[in-house]
Amino acid sequence: MESNNLKWLYLDFNSYFATIEQQVRPGLRKKPIAIVPSITDYTCAIAASYEAKKLGIKTGTMIHEAKKRCPDLICVQADHEKYIYYHHKLVNEISKHIPVEQVCSIDEVACRLLGKECDPKIIVSKAIAIKKNIKKNIGDYISCSIGISTNKFLAKTASNLQKPNGLKIIEEKKILERISHLKLSDLTGIGKRMEARLFLAGITSVEKLYQLSPKNMRKIWGNVGGERFWYMLRGKDVED
Repeated sequence: MESNNLKWLYLDFNSYFATIEQQVRPGLRKKPIAIVPSITDYTCAIAASYEAKKLGIKTGTMIHEAKKRCPDLICVQADHEKYIYYHHKLVNEISKHIPVEQVCSIDEVACRLLGKECDPKIIVSKAIAIKKNIKKNIGDYISCSIGISTNKFLAKTASNLQKPNGLKIIEEKKILERISHLKLSDLTGIGKRMEARLFLAGITSVEKLYQLSPKNMRKIWGNVGGERFWYMLRGKDVED
C-alpha cells in the first residue's frame, strides 16, 4: 500500500489553558472565558476559549477591550501547576499509542512515524484512538487537532487546518492543494516582518511562495533559512 511518505504526527491541544479550566469547572463550558495572569481589567488575555475567540478575543487582547466586545466575558486566573499536571497526563496517554518524539510546548507534541504507522489507514486509526482515549481517560471536554504529513513542519501545518478537534493529512503529492488557501502568516516561521518582506518581493500568497526557487527564497530571507524553508515547504525533513 502506498504510504505517501508520511513521517510525522503533530498534535495540538485546542485552546489548552481555557479548555483545562472548562474541563475542571463544567460551569465554564460553552462560555466565553479569558485566562489572565491577574484579575484586573488592565492586563491581557494569555489564552481564550473558542467561544471568546469567535468574538475576536485572543492571546494579547487587553481585558478592558475584551469586555467591550463581550460584557459577559469570564476571567479566570491562570493556574500553571494545573496545566502542567494535565500536560503530563496527556503526554502519558499519547505515549500509550505512539512514542512522543518531541514536546514542542505545553500544548503541542510531535511524534515520528515508524514502520506500519506510515500507512495512512493505520495512522488515521491510531489518531482517532488517541482522541477517543484522551476523552475517556483524561477529560471528556479536552480535544485536540492532529496533523499528519511528510515532515514536522507540514504536520504542524495540517494540525491547524481544522480546529477544534480536527484530523488532517497533507500528502507529499498534494501539498500545494492542501495549503494554497492559507495566508502566508499561517505558516510557522513567517511572522509580520517576514510577511512584509515577502510582500515587498511580490510574494503575496502561499502559491507564489511555493513557486519560488531555493535561491530566490534564500535571497528574500537573507540567509540559509530561506533555503531550508523551501525544502520544508516541500515536505523534506531538514530539521534533524
